[in-house]
Amino acid sequence: FDKTRAAVLTGRVTVRLTNDSTVEHNVTIAQGSKTLGATKTITESTDTLALELAPGDYVFFCSVAGHRESGMEGTLTVE
Repeated sequence: FDKTRAAVLTGRVTVRLTNDSTVEHNVTIAQGSKTLGATKTITESTDTLALELAPGDYVFFCSVAGHRESGMEGTLTVE
């Protein structure tokens, strides 16, 4: 997670996660307490997630235990 903010246009949004590490990571997208989707939890590979998103603010984070708490999260703004 090298970004804490991102902005995209409304509609179909594709998130691509490339994890070169041997430590497991994923990208989860949520709005409020509702999880909208997530990539697979991966190591040393790539995965994608495609969602239809309406305008608003969303949160993206790694849902592996302890990762979000250590700062692996950010805000996704859909305009």
